[in-house]
Amino acid sequence: MGKVVASLEKRNSPLWQVLLSLGGGAFVFLGILVLNRQYGFYSSVPNQFTASWTALHMLNTITQGVVPFLFLLAGYLNGEKRLSLARPVILWLTAVSSLMVGTALVFVSSKQLTLTAILSSVFPISQRVSLVLTGMLLALLFQPALLWLLEKGGQWLGWVVAVVVAALGSFLQIDPPHPGQYAILPLLVGLFWIGMVLRRSRWTAMRRWRSSALLAAVLGLTWTAQLLLASEGHGAGALVDRLSTPLGLPLLLVAGLTILFIMPSMTLTDASAVCRTLVIVFTLSQAAGIGQVIYGFFAEAFGSSMSDFTMVSIGLAVGLSIATWAWGLLAQRFLQRPAGWLTRHLAFTISGDFRDGWQSLRAVGRRFIAAQWPLLVLLGVFYLTVFGSFLAMSPGGRIMLDLEGASESVWQYLLTDGQTMIWYTLAFLFAAFFVLYVVTTRFWLSFILTESVYLIWTIANAIKMVYRSAPVTPADLDELRALPELVGMLGGGFVWVLLVILIALPIVGIVLLERRLPRKIRVAWPWRLAGVAAGALLLFSPLTINNPGSYSQVVNAAIGNTQNTITPQKGVQMSGPLLQFVNAVDVKVMDQPAGYSKARIQAIVAAYEKRAAVINKTRSTNIGDQNVIFNLSESFTDPTEFPNTKVSGSDPMPRIRSLMKTTTSGHMLSAGYGGGTANMEYESMTGLTMGNFAADIVPYSQVVPTDHDVISFNQNFAYGSAIHPYNGEFYNRIQVYQKMGLAKFSYLGSRYPITDKHKVQDNPYLSDQTAYANALKQLNARSGPQFIQLVTMQNHMPYDTSFYPKNPYKGHVSGTALSDKDTTGAMATFTYGVSRTDKAVDSFIKALDRLDKPVTVVFYGDHYPGILSGSYVSAQPIKMHATTYFIYSNKAARAGHKKILPAAKYVGTNDFIALVLAQLDAKVSPYEALLTDVQKKLPIMSMPPVTEKQADGQTMTRPDWVGKNGRKFSEDKMTAAQKRLYADYRLIQYDLAAGNEYALQSKTFTKNPGQAK
Repeated sequence: MGKVVASLEKRNSPLWQVLLSLGGGAFVFLGILVLNRQYGFYSSVPNQFTASWTALHMLNTITQGVVPFLFLLAGYLNGEKRLSLARPVILWLTAVSSLMVGTALVFVSSKQLTLTAILSSVFPISQRVSLVLTGMLLALLFQPALLWLLEKGGQWLGWVVAVVVAALGSFLQIDPPHPGQYAILPLLVGLFWIGMVLRRSRWTAMRRWRSSALLAAVLGLTWTAQLLLASEGHGAGALVDRLSTPLGLPLLLVAGLTILFIMPSMTLTDASAVCRTLVIVFTLSQAAGIGQVIYGFFAEAFGSSMSDFTMVSIGLAVGLSIATWAWGLLAQRFLQRPAGWLTRHLAFTISGDFRDGWQSLRAVGRRFIAAQWPLLVLLGVFYLTVFGSFLAMSPGGRIMLDLEGASESVWQYLLTDGQTMIWYTLAFLFAAFFVLYVVTTRFWLSFILTESVYLIWTIANAIKMVYRSAPVTPADLDELRALPELVGMLGGGFVWVLLVILIALPIVGIVLLERRLPRKIRVAWPWRLAGVAAGALLLFSPLTINNPGSYSQVVNAAIGNTQNTITPQKGVQMSGPLLQFVNAVDVKVMDQPAGYSKARIQAIVAAYEKRAAVINKTRSTNIGDQNVIFNLSESFTDPTEFPNTKVSGSDPMPRIRSLMKTTTSGHMLSAGYGGGTANMEYESMTGLTMGNFAADIVPYSQVVPTDHDVISFNQNFAYGSAIHPYNGEFYNRIQVYQKMGLAKFSYLGSRYPITDKHKVQDNPYLSDQTAYANALKQLNARSGPQFIQLVTMQNHMPYDTSFYPKNPYKGHVSGTALSDKDTTGAMATFTYGVSRTDKAVDSFIKALDRLDKPVTVVFYGDHYPGILSGSYVSAQPIKMHATTYFIYSNKAARAGHKKILPAAKYVGTNDFIALVLAQLDAKVSPYEALLTDVQKKLPIMSMPPVTEKQADGQTMTRPDWVGKNGRKFSEDKMTAAQKRLYADYRLIQYDLAAGNEYALQSKTFTKNPGQAK
C-alpha cells in the first residue's frame, strides 16, 4: 500500500492516468449504458423507491459529475497557451477511429449493424453521436478566442461567466447529456471556460487536505438532501434530479474540488490522456451501433433483477473502460504520424494569426493536390462513371416504384437516397483498383482497366435494358460463349467496331500514361496487405450476400442493398448495374437431396419411362392436337369463404360456382398470400413446387435465368403465347417467357398490343373482359393448336373504395375479421371485382363452346388478396392459402374421349399439368408420368415451405404437407412407397432447377409422344 501511495505522489507517474482513465471510464459506462435506463425501471416498482432508487441516484450523482469534471479539466489544462487547429482535428480523428473500431468489433461479435451505425462512425458530428464530443471539439476550436477574452477581461469576467453557467445549469431541467440536447453546447463550452479561469486563480494553491475535506462535505450534503427528498416519495423526484444535473452547482463544486485535489499529483500529459479517454468513452457509450447494442445484449441475457443488474453492469463498465483505455494508447501510436503532420501544418489558431494560417493551409492544399492529383482524378472519374451508370439504367428519367406505376425522378433519387448505393458501388471499384495496383504496381494500368471494365459493363446492361427491360444476370455470362452471334443480333459490323474502340482506347491510354506519368506504388507493405485483405473481403462478399445471418448479408441489409426479385428493372435502377448483379450471385435455390448423382437421376428417368408407357396404354389423346389455356386470375378467391366474414345479398360468383359442379374443380393451395403471382405461374407451367425450394426464392428471377434449359408445359404445343393486360416487365416475365419457348407476349407497351381495352367503373386496371377478349382473339388468329398463358389484372391490390362508386356490395360485407372501415371497404371492393370476374368468365366459357376447336381452360386464383390481418394467416394457414380453381374443356374438347373428373378437391399449383392431361385423357412423357403419380399419390406440397434448423446449425426447408382432404398431413405418416416417390420428385426438381440437368440428357424424359411434331 505504501508503494502505491508513493507512486501517486510522483508527478511523472502514469498511475494517476491509468486509475482516473479506468475509473472515470467505468463510471461513464455505468451512467450512460446502465444507470440511466435502470433508473426508470426501479422508479416504477413498488417498495423499491426509497432504497433502490436512492442508491441508483447516489451513484448517478457521481457518474454525472464526470461531465463537468471532464470539461473543467480540459479547460484547466488549456488555460495558459493558445491551441492550434491541430488539437481538435486530432481529437476528431481519434474519435472516428475509435468509433470505427468499436462498430467493427460489435458487428463481428454480434452480427448487428445499421446504416446509422456506419454513418455515425464516420460522421459523428453531423450524426449527433455524442454531445460531449461535439462540445469538446467546439471548446478546443474556440480556446484561443476564450483565452483572449480572459486575458482582456481579467478574472472578474471569468467568474461572472462561471456564475451564469452554474445558475443556468442548476435551474434548467437538463438530463444527462445525450445527442439530442445541442442547445446546451454553450454551457459545455462555459464549463471549459470555468476550467481556464480555475487554472489562473489562486485556488490552485489550495492544500490537498482542504480540497478533500470540501469535496467530502459537498458530496455529503448532496447525498443527504437526496435521501431526505426521496423519503418524501415520487413527488420530490424533480428536486432530486436538480441536485444531480451534470451542469448544476453541486456537481460543478464536486468536479472543481476533484481537479484541485488530483492535479498536484499529475503531469499535464497524464491529465490530457485522461481527458482524451473520457471523451472517447462518452462517444462510444452514446453511439447507436456500440453502446446501445452492448447494453441490449447484456440486458436480455441477464434480466433486470437488482443483484444481476449490479454485478453485470459493474463488470461491463470496467471491461469497456479497460478496452477503451487500451485502444486510446494504440490509437495514439497509429495516429502519431498524421498527428505530427497536422501539428506542423495546422499550427495556427482562429484568432490573430488566422490569415497567416489560412495562407499556410492553402499552401498545404496546393502541395497535397500536386502530389495526389492522380488519386483525386481516379475518385472523381469513378464517381462520375458510377453516377452515369445509374442514369443509364433509367433512360426515361424516372425510377419505377411500385406495381401501380408510381415513379420518381432519377435525379431526385440519385442526389438523395441513391448516394448510399453510388458510394457503395464506388467502394467495389476502388477495391478492384487497389488489388490490381498492389499486384501490378502500375497506377494507370489498374485505374484504366477497372474503369474500362465497368464502362463496358454499364453499356451491356443499358443494351439489355433496351431490348429486354432486364439487367445482366450471372446466367447471362454463359452467353459470352456465343459472342459473335450476340454481336450479330445487335448490329454486326458497327458493334464490332465499337468493341474494338472500347478495347483499343484504354490500351493506348495505359501505354501513354505509364510512359509519360509513371506512378509507382508508395504504400508500405503492411498497409498494402491490409488493403488487399479488405478489398478481397469486399470483392468476394457477394458469394454469401444472400445467406441469412452471414456478415455480407448483414452489411448489405444495413446499407439497404437487397435483391429485387419482383421487379429487376426497379432493382437495377435503384442499386445500379453492378450491385444488382452482385445481389444475384449467391442464390441457394434448394438444399441438395441426399443421394444426388448422375447415376441416380438416370435410374429415375429409366423408371418413369416405363411408368409412362404403362399410363399411355390407356390414353388416346395427343396433347399437341389440343388448345390449352392456363388462366391465372389475379387474387381470385371465393369471398364467402373468408374466415369470420359474411357477404349478404346476391352470390358474387354464381356462374363459376355452378360450373365447378360439372367439371374438375376445388381448392388450389397457393405458395403465397397477398402476392407472389409469378411463383404460382412457375409451378403451373413447370410442375415443380415452391415447397421444395429454399424460402423466399422467386424462380422467375433466381432459377430460370441460370437454367440452361427450362421445362414448360407449353413445349408440348407447336405454338405458345402469353397475355397480360399490364406492364410485362415485372418478375422478369419477358426473359422468362422467351426462355420457356413462348413465341409471343402481349402486354401494355409491347409490339403485340393489348386490344379491346375496358375498365370496370374507376378501377385503374384493365378488366378481365379485356383479358378474355384478347385470349379469344389469339385463339382465332391461328388455325392450329396452341398454348396460351393468360394472366389477368383486374382484381389486383389495392382495393380502394373509389374504384367502384356503384358497388352493390357496399354495406353488405361484415364480420369480426373486418376490423375497421378501410378493411370493410376493401372487402366490398374485392367482392364486387369477383362478381365482375364471374360474369366475364361465364361469357368466355360460352364463347369457347361456340368454337369448333378443342379448348381446355385451367382457371385458378393465384393467392388470397392481402385484406385480412396476418394473424388469420398464422391461425388458419390452409384456409388462407386455398383459392378457387377449375379445369373446363369445351364441347369440342369433350367430344371423342371419355369425360374424366378426377377426385381433386384440394390440389397444388404444380398438379395442373397432370390434371389437365388426365381430364383430356392425354398421353404423358416420363416427366409427366412422375407428375401424375405425385398428384395422385402424394399429399399436397405447394404451401410456403417450412424452414427448420438442423443440429449442425444449418437451416433446411421442407414442404408444409397438406392432405387431399385439406387438412395438415404429417410426413411421418407417409408409406414407404410415398417416401420413395417424393425422393424421386425432389431429386428431379433439384436436378432441373439447381443441379446439373442430368435428366435432360435423355432425349425422351420430357418428350410427350402426343406433342406437336
